[in-house]
Amino acid sequence: MTPRIPSHDAGLAPTFRDFVDALRVGDPRVVERFFVPGEQTLLGRAGGMVVGFAAVVEAVRADPLPVIEDLVQTHQREIGPAGTLITLTHRAPSGGRGVMTLLWERTAEGWRIASAQVDAPLPALDPRIWREAGSPLVDPLGSGPLDGRGVAVADVIRVAGHRTGLGNAAVLAASTPAAGSAAVVTATLRAGAHLVGLAQLEDLALGGTGAGGAGMPINARAVDRIPGGAMSGATAAVAHGQADIALGTDSGGSLLVPAAYQGLFGLRSTHGAVSTDGVTTLAPSLDAVAWATRDLATLAAVTTTLLAESGRREPDEVLLCPDLLRIADPDVLRAIDAITGRWDNEVAPLRMIDLPRSTVAGWGDTFRDVRDLEAAGQYGDWALAHPDDLGQEQEAALRSGRALATDGAERVRRAQAAARASVAEAVGNGVLLVPATATVAPTRDLGGAAGRRGRHRTALLSAIGPLGGLPAVTIPLATRRRLPVGLSLVGPLGSDHALVALTRRLLAGERTVFA
Repeated sequence: MTPRIPSHDAGLAPTFRDFVDALRVGDPRVVERFFVPGEQTLLGRAGGMVVGFAAVVEAVRADPLPVIEDLVQTHQREIGPAGTLITLTHRAPSGGRGVMTLLWERTAEGWRIASAQVDAPLPALDPRIWREAGSPLVDPLGSGPLDGRGVAVADVIRVAGHRTGLGNAAVLAASTPAAGSAAVVTATLRAGAHLVGLAQLEDLALGGTGAGGAGMPINARAVDRIPGGAMSGATAAVAHGQADIALGTDSGGSLLVPAAYQGLFGLRSTHGAVSTDGVTTLAPSLDAVAWATRDLATLAAVTTTLLAESGRREPDEVLLCPDLLRIADPDVLRAIDAITGRWDNEVAPLRMIDLPRSTVAGWGDTFRDVRDLEAAGQYGDWALAHPDDLGQEQEAALRSGRALATDGAERVRRAQAAARASVAEAVGNGVLLVPATATVAPTRDLGGAAGRRGRHRTALLSAIGPLGGLPAVTIPLATRRRLPVGLSLVGPLGSDHALVALTRRLLAGERTVFA
């Protein structure tokens, strides 16, 4: 039976038919043609909520509305003389059924959509998130604190019988199946977890936007904004509910930045505390194994699994540096103030410290030089042999690293040693509060010059822990616009478990954190 087309008045029925036809052919201008061009225009879907016509346009350009094969059912309810609510179910070309609820309003230009809730069937394998996945891809090897939890493994970590691609098609094509799994994979499987799949990452795990070769994953908390960071595939899998744990590496925000942008908890472990056997690291002296989850309980369970015998140092104070906080935008600071403004010394003693912006900037320069130098040591020869297989950002970093290796390596190592000592002195046996990012996630067009400046400030903040080899926990927060940001707790060497415990005490009853 053909579903009934709404007929509130003579104008709505043909407009609705045109809208359905536009969805059938995947019209890229469907929003411009059929949505109300106003500040309160609303689009909601599994990835989140977008408010404002311009934001809806950008969100749909990044992640188009689903293509309709045919309608299955429609239902309408008139809301006064100038409004009609329509709910429809449709069949998707790839199988499955989707649902849309549309609030149509009569305007001077005719009937337009003021609000849309779109629930579309997800593809079984979104190539922007997953390079390879199964149900599961690898079964558990035992039982323990991770029973029933699914893991998304970033494609820098070896899994027995599967290839490792490092986010690069040429690397993947030349790779062979691994003879064995990385130690961290084996540990999680023995603790009861199952492996959902190998997640996409930015080329060679080098970059800050999350745009891999298969495209940029959708940010589940802010669909018109970037997921951010090299490990954005694994974190996106968790944010979309397709996995419970993102397992990867963090050299300077590779995992903690996308965790903050996507509303997740994240932990970067003390450098060297978790084995990197079977893990390809971008910069070995900076990289540490890291993980992200939707909830603190799962983060704690992973920490217990991977740091069963270490990471139990107890800090004795919390450090707050106003100059460091001011690197972040005001809306980020307001979200952080929701916690720091009501700090109770029963959580931990709080002490103000001075850390000049020039010192932090110097640390950022040193971090970049170390990363580029070591990345060139890892991939420089390969890059020279594959000049057409790298993105611009990756090629520029490797070119910088090759130049430093020729004339400057000794200077970089001296600066690194000095910076490590300086970070250790600043943190002492305390926990330094650091904005996880300087801004909310940039829009998917990267925001031009302002976006570049914002990413530079984020890089300054995310370099502090890795330079010192220090652990960090990132706590998800929300701005007044409900955009995700984060607060990082950077602790002394070996304080991984204490950071999780401090987070638990800090967030008791906190309502501003994403659930």
